[in-house]
Amino acid sequence: MALLELKNVSLIYHSHDGETEALSDISLEVASGEFVAIVGPSGCGKTTLLSILAGLIAPSDGEVLVKGRPVGEARNVTALMPQRDQLFEWRSIYRNVLLGPEIKRNKDKEICAYADELLTKYGLGEFRKKRPSELSGGMRQRAALIRTLVTKPELLLLDEPFSALDFQTRLTVCDDVERIIREEGKTAVLVTHDISEAISMSDKVVVLSSRPACVEKIYDITLDKSIPPLKRREQKSFPVYFRSIWKDMEAPNE
Repeated sequence: MALLELKNVSLIYHSHDGETEALSDISLEVASGEFVAIVGPSGCGKTTLLSILAGLIAPSDGEVLVKGRPVGEARNVTALMPQRDQLFEWRSIYRNVLLGPEIKRNKDKEICAYADELLTKYGLGEFRKKRPSELSGGMRQRAALIRTLVTKPELLLLDEPFSALDFQTRLTVCDDVERIIREEGKTAVLVTHDISEAISMSDKVVVLSSRPACVEKIYDITLDKSIPPLKRREQKSFPVYFRSIWKDMEAPNE
């Protein structure tokens, strides 16, 4: 059984001006431990689809299952990492990381120990008492990911998490985030507008069409996963994937 299943998911927005079809008949499966990237033309509905996967928006038609259950019944299984790190300046990095358990009222000794373990393991142990403004953009993004991981979700939903970073930092953070997700054995769905990022980080790239978005094509990425994403961009097959995905994204929606 797939960890995540989308079955004929469609979404229609209703307004005073009429109806707008955003998503059309999207079906997709994500296996446990798989890293899937979703790309598509600007405004096609990538973030909307991620919101449906998170249970924040209900589809007009179709269903989303997580571990065989409706997404609304499996919210403890999923965690959403938004575009910006959204760290609170008045809290230390350690207290930012523990925000989720505090809200859920399950901040016990085991959770606190796990937060310490993650901070130390991924190079932020000595910065646990610092404020967010004292960290670099890349370190803040690592802290945001650790905050997402500390609740022990099985499925991570990443909504363009590197978009606020400069290009140089973005490359480094992509390596960090991909490594952490794979080392922790998580399943991930990444929405991004960056084709290179999608190819280098993922096992599979899902290309959406222009609105109303449907699945244009799915690519199985066979780049060497034993090396970091940045190094994968140097492999011979990388530009082949890039050209094919770019062409699919530019194709008119039939």
